[in-house]
Amino acid sequence: MDTNILAEHRDRLAGLRAWIAAQDLDGMILTTADAFQNEDAPEHDRDIAWLTGFTGSLAHALVMADGAVFLVDGRYGIQAAAQVDGADWTFGHIHDAPLAGWLRDRADGKVVGYDPMRWTVSQMAALRDKARGVTLSPCADPYAEIWADRPPMPQAPLRVMPEGEAGRTTDDKLRWLAEQITVAGVDMWVETRPDNIAWLFNMRGGDVAMNPLPLSFAAITADGAAHWFIDPAKLVVSLPDGVTPHEVDAFLPWLQKQKKRCAFDPAFTPDAVAQALTQSQHADGVITIEKARKTAAELAGFRRAHLDDAVAMAHFGHWLEQVMAGDDWPDEYGAGQQLEAFRAASGDYQEPSFVTIAASGGNAAMCHYHPPADGSARLDRDAIFLCDSGGQYAAGTTDVTRTFAFAPVPDDIRRIATAVLRGFIALSQARFPVDTMPHQIDAIARAPLWDMGLDYDHGTGHNVGHNLLVHEHPHRIGQKPNAFALKPGHVLTIEPGFYQADTWGIRVENQVEVIARGDGFIGFDPMTLVPIDLGLYDLDALDDSERAWIDAYHARVRDEVSPRLSGDVRDWLIGATAPVDQRAPQVSDSR
Repeated sequence: MDTNILAEHRDRLAGLRAWIAAQDLDGMILTTADAFQNEDAPEHDRDIAWLTGFTGSLAHALVMADGAVFLVDGRYGIQAAAQVDGADWTFGHIHDAPLAGWLRDRADGKVVGYDPMRWTVSQMAALRDKARGVTLSPCADPYAEIWADRPPMPQAPLRVMPEGEAGRTTDDKLRWLAEQITVAGVDMWVETRPDNIAWLFNMRGGDVAMNPLPLSFAAITADGAAHWFIDPAKLVVSLPDGVTPHEVDAFLPWLQKQKKRCAFDPAFTPDAVAQALTQSQHADGVITIEKARKTAAELAGFRRAHLDDAVAMAHFGHWLEQVMAGDDWPDEYGAGQQLEAFRAASGDYQEPSFVTIAASGGNAAMCHYHPPADGSARLDRDAIFLCDSGGQYAAGTTDVTRTFAFAPVPDDIRRIATAVLRGFIALSQARFPVDTMPHQIDAIARAPLWDMGLDYDHGTGHNVGHNLLVHEHPHRIGQKPNAFALKPGHVLTIEPGFYQADTWGIRVENQVEVIARGDGFIGFDPMTLVPIDLGLYDLDALDDSERAWIDAYHARVRDEVSPRLSGDVRDWLIGATAPVDQRAPQVSDSR
């Protein structure tokens, strides 16, 4: 690490400790989440990055006078060690050794502060229960004082999501929500997730790059009246009937004046909201659940977006093959920029849906690696290349990962990669009862790796929003329990992988739609239409069913995408989707 950068971060940590002491606190807990529980916060709230240098999307921290703890999950262990000074911070795993344990060990009998707008009701209830010897005290935002050049909050203008793309009017959604509020036996629903609010009002924004939503809060009453707490600078379009705007800073004071019985989702609502309300109850996020089941119009839009994305990915696959056959290999950042240029050729393309993960060799072992603009690694014919990317299109959001081999790979890598592919195929073609919970099918994708004594430390799939968040709630295919039943109309990803630190990594990812598969059963239908580079896998190890799945998938890609291509790119796609038994014999590298 650069010594000047280390010194700068050490000074910032000292400044935070001085602020903590001035508040008569013994310590403070920190999170990467903002007041809206966004995975990607605006620059104004990327304070952990400012404090430590860590640029990932999830971290918790505990700062005491005599030590500091930094916690991330399996996606970010390598990255955190590279970006955060181990001389100042003790590292831990956010799930295996969560924050509550560190509070018990290091702050028992002490008073630890927290910003109640950054931590949810559920998080604070769990921490208070599991770290009972610690007094957790709400406090002000320390960065308002110690971050001198803090960026302002964004003010991106609103835009309308047309009813033809949304499939439902705002009036219809408000009537539906009013019914849910009445059934719950309360007078008002408080909503603090901006993507839910954007869906409810059929609006989109641009306050956070790659997340087309307006940062805001809302409250909806049992008679269908909606109160929207949003910066007035964003209101450049007419609001739907029944929606009353308020200044965003008026949100908590307005709640404090309400004598209504209010409900909210404790998993995402700031603890400050619970403190402001005089009568409240917890409930599952009714908007979150409803939004996840896409309308016919939304599903049609997703399919159009994926066709546009498939065209871009075909151009990228052809370009990659051509450039890697030569001697002037691009670097990771340049490859990502080239892919962005291919996507931008679509008139419906708006922006990436997340920062492209273009990772060569050992960098592919970092699940959420982002190549720097200057100094990123150069692609190499002998190095595996992982590319995880996606786009925000007017009609939908895409997310796809493909891993490429430009030369024969060692047999041990080929065996592991083939296990990942087999798990991907197994879950892709699985059939299971309606209302199956996502965690109940996670093992299907992991089983081939488990047979080898291997695993991966991330989820197997997630919801995707409709021109909204690429990581949408509530469904997560993973090992942790997820009590939200799968039904037709849900849109998720399937993305098993494997990562060997400093050496290589693989992930295969399609976006899929949950569809009916016979009476009382459901399964997945791919939305992603991108060839799978088969040079990395031992095709002879696949059984007839697996080979048939690949051939059927590639035939669909060829039939739907090739009419939109021409010349060499079309020829490339046809070759990339050729039946398995027509492939040239594979050559292994026995290194």
